[in-house]
Amino acid sequence: MKEKIPFYNEKEFHDMVKKTKKGTFSGWYIINKNNNSVEFSGSFNRQFKLNKPVIPVNTEYVTRKEFNEYKDSNDQRLTKIETELKSQGQRIQVVEDKVDRLTEVVMVQSQQIKTQGEAMNARMDRFESLVLKSLESIGNTLTDFGKRLDVIETRLDKIDPPK
Repeated sequence: MKEKIPFYNEKEFHDMVKKTKKGTFSGWYIINKNNNSVEFSGSFNRQFKLNKPVIPVNTEYVTRKEFNEYKDSNDQRLTKIETELKSQGQRIQVVEDKVDRLTEVVMVQSQQIKTQGEAMNARMDRFESLVLKSLESIGNTLTDFGKRLDVIETRLDKIDPPK
């Protein structure tokens, strides 16, 4: 006796056996991957032949009180998640404010650095001009000393002619 029952894989078949608790068979089965079915050989109970799990008689129904407790616990979890999200949002807002303040400080400092750089460039230009003037004056004094030395040498030559 062969019968094909649509289970998609071995795990699904075993899950079905666990769900029904009454599903028993004796024999073997082959999972056919081409048409996604399981091929059985052996004897089955009615439950597996129909491929419908039978709800056990001892199933408990949920009472209104249990449902309300479940609903309340879900509401509590949701409110907890909401408060966590709000607190994280507040922390994010604080961090954004700090970042904004830091960007303002960076902008102010960059402006200060620019003005200091311009002032430094002006000082360097002035220093350069002063150095050039001092070098020029030193050069002039050296030429004056050279002229004076020439004058002194000519006078010495006149006083004491070379032999």
